[in-house]
Amino acid sequence: MVVAAGQFGVSAAQDDSGALDRLVELMSERLGTADTVAAVKWAGAVRDGGEPMIDDPGREQAIYDAMTQLGAERKLPAGLVRQVFEGQIEASKIVQRGLVTEWRYGLATAPAPATDLAGVRPVIDGLNVAIIDELDRERTELTRSDCPARVAAGMLAVAGHDNLDALHAAALVRASTPLCGS
Repeated sequence: MVVAAGQFGVSAAQDDSGALDRLVELMSERLGTADTVAAVKWAGAVRDGGEPMIDDPGREQAIYDAMTQLGAERKLPAGLVRQVFEGQIEASKIVQRGLVTEWRYGLATAPAPATDLAGVRPVIDGLNVAIIDELDRERTELTRSDCPARVAAGMLAVAGHDNLDALHAAALVRASTPLCGS
């Protein structure tokens, strides 16, 4: 995406990225929940004397199934919905693994989670629905030839506005990459 921004001209893309900005913002918001999820998993692993389980194939499949169904109700292509949510889930795992590594090696102190997974899941679920709604609203924008540059401009804007660190910025790239070309 960043290469595409350079190829098409970031300043031109920034001037016209507005239609996709909300979608990228929602992805960043969803990605923000990964910190809480990582803290919950870390605290559980410390308490139980094991390793945090980052992968949750059952939960992941449930998200894919629910979002594909919701997308179908809006006549969104199943492949697009699956790609977008694979991007979201993999981006979340990037953040979780990065934070767990920092905590494991003492590069940072793990925060005490303010909630448990049951408390953060409704937030994630709400953001998932909002992402589907925004995909529905922006379906035409996502097929435009300048979509990669516009998404890249949106990512740069969100990363700057939200002061994302390198870990979260890289994860946002992973989350946003599947948006165009479907």
